[in-house]
Amino acid sequence: MYQTASRIWLTAAGLSLLLPASERLFIWLPLHLALAGAVTVAISGAMQTFAVTLTAAPSPPGWLMVSQFALVNLGAGLIAVGRPTDLPGVVAVGGTSFVAAALLLGSIVWNARRRSLHHRHRFPIAMYLTAVGCVLAGGTLGALIGSGAVTDAGLWLKLRRAHMALNVMGFVALTIAGTLITLLPTVLRIRLPAWRGAATGWLLGGGVSVLAAGLALGFRPAATVGALAYAAGSAGLVSMAATVFRTERRWPVPLSAKHFVAALVWFVAWSFGLAIAMLVGSFDGYRRPFLIAFVGGWAVQALLGAWLYLLPMGRPAHPDERRGFLAMLETGGTIQVLALNMGLIVMAMRAVGWVPDIVGVLGVGLALGGAGIALVKAWMFPFLSRHGEPTERARAVWGG
Repeated sequence: MYQTASRIWLTAAGLSLLLPASERLFIWLPLHLALAGAVTVAISGAMQTFAVTLTAAPSPPGWLMVSQFALVNLGAGLIAVGRPTDLPGVVAVGGTSFVAAALLLGSIVWNARRRSLHHRHRFPIAMYLTAVGCVLAGGTLGALIGSGAVTDAGLWLKLRRAHMALNVMGFVALTIAGTLITLLPTVLRIRLPAWRGAATGWLLGGGVSVLAAGLALGFRPAATVGALAYAAGSAGLVSMAATVFRTERRWPVPLSAKHFVAALVWFVAWSFGLAIAMLVGSFDGYRRPFLIAFVGGWAVQALLGAWLYLLPMGRPAHPDERRGFLAMLETGGTIQVLALNMGLIVMAMRAVGWVPDIVGVLGVGLALGGAGIALVKAWMFPFLSRHGEPTERARAVWGG
């Protein structure tokens, strides 16, 4: 239910690019539909599943899940309507609904942790709870600035910066980081290796909190310290990935894992880029590269990579049929990964002024093409599996 809604949101984000720039507020509406819609709704569903599974806790009541699902989608939808049509009241109601959905999500994760039958997997659960705290704060700030309650222009800009940091670097990034700890080994079909991530968790969670506080208060030294701590925490995820890939495995690296690795490269490279920008420049000067890297390279790419594994595995089917789903999704994977990431690289180069506008447009086309291939597969994989023929390598990846 959640992942179907998420695919609808991401499809809408792509289609919104066909609207005139003034009607979609240039890049705001596509970004909102992708982040507050697709990524947040996907996270809301997946976080519940992973939290309950990792803690061996009972599933939350059905009414609670349905309420959270309704509130998060209603909130994203109302904001998407209210902001372009300049209706602050609608934005305020949407923001309130969004924050209420985050509260319910946090209660589900907290109850799973409280009722856990063991004390394992502390890092993912801690990341989930910290991420929910970030979106509660970020969503509240978003509701304030979107509703017109903040009238001072300087304060409005400060809160918008903090809102971006908390939602993207906090909620989205911390959730992905906590999930990759278990999902990356699962996709590679290896045992979960031993890895001590306490320092990484503290650096990521503490770093984004200090960064957001510094941005909201306009106190650059604090924001810079937070960015540096966050970058150091992102490097800790590299050690996790290196540990995972050093573990012996029997099968080739699947497409899903390639997307995860590419997303992690974007996350780490641009976390350090943000830290450098805070040292020598400003957050606003880094805004366009920030959005390309953290939204496109990290958040959307990680979502697409997760779908390539979780959607077939979550569909009721015979094991042989499920292997057929996974193998079909591998087909054309090299083009998909290269197009998406080469396009994002060109877009980032255009954002910092290294290439002309026409080259940047080509980058947008490449990135949309790569993401579009993955999105079509996410919608059509059962049909493609029945009517297509995966390559031999694709079959070999999943033992078909």
